Amino acid sequence: MRRPRPSFQVVGVYVALAVLWVVLGFKAPYFFTVQNVVNLLTIASTLSLIGAGLTIVLIAGEIDLSFAAMQAFVGSVAAVLIINHGVPWPLGMVIAVAIGTFAGIVSGVVTVVARLQTFITTLAMLGIVQGTAFLLTNGSPVAGFPTGYQVLGTKELGPLPLSIFVVAGIYVILYVVLNHTVFGLQVHAVGGNRSAAAAVGISWRKVVIGVLALSAFLASISGLIITARLGAGSGSYGADDLLTAVAGVIIGGTSLTGGVGTLVGTFGGIMIVVTINNGLVLLNVNQFWQQVVVGLIIMAAVVIDQATRGYVASHSGERGTGRRFTILGAGRATTR
Repeated sequence: MRRPRPSFQVVGVYVALAVLWVVLGFKAPYFFTVQNVVNLLTIASTLSLIGAGLTIVLIAGEIDLSFAAMQAFVGSVAAVLIINHGVPWPLGMVIAVAIGTFAGIVSGVVTVVARLQTFITTLAMLGIVQGTAFLLTNGSPVAGFPTGYQVLGTKELGPLPLSIFVVAGIYVILYVVLNHTVFGLQVHAVGGNRSAAAAVGISWRKVVIGVLALSAFLASISGLIITARLGAGSGSYGADDLLTAVAGVIIGGTSLTGGVGTLVGTFGGIMIVVTINNGLVLLNVNQFWQQVVVGLIIMAAVVIDQATRGYVASHSGERGTGRRFTILGAGRATTR
């Protein structure tokens, strides 16, 4: 099986990021301070984690709208278990992540059994986990995590928080899974051409359930990091990250039509969005403009993505999105 080659868009993302940093370095005197750079990386770490989950889901040709609310849900579950019910914090973390991952599995199972679009099932799951998080916490932050729990969000290794290294390690594992395992091949195959994948025996149903479970798992880990950093669990902690993460993933070159996307591109896209938000704050721009800017970025990124793929398709003799995907197996080859 052969994956599509990465787009030059990924290179462009990092060029744009470098230009953005240079401009802000001149415009905002405090941008290049150690504290601000560490703050940028800290915020980007959890966003890139949920962005990675969304990237993998989109590569498979699906969508997940519940990952941001999942962060708040899992953080709330951990807070209630550990603080309110005295569950040992390591066990509480494991149970909270298991519950969050199970919610992702439920979304996948409902999708394949009821033959619904993941847009519908994950939107429904968003409401379920968001509401449950507020019910568990009574709408207020639940504070009082033990010191051991908070290490994940507050301990530093040198100048950087431990959480950044944790996310970096997870990214390495995800890169290997996505690019050097059978599951990763199947994700690309299903997203590139579901009919061709089914023709060589790849179960799209298992892939859909798998990617939604993985996205929920990553959102769960991110939720624990956020609560460990803030020292409390709440139904609102992390729930507002949906728009920012989606923007970063799209800017990073992941296609909304499936089959194309890279974790490297996603991290770069997340950094661009985080940098823009940070720059607006340093330049004393009204915070409400941040949402406007992010929305405009998403719109522009989608338009550019579609225009680029249309141009590639028209100059390569291919139709549709311009993707070319070859699946080798069972003595047959199918090309889209």
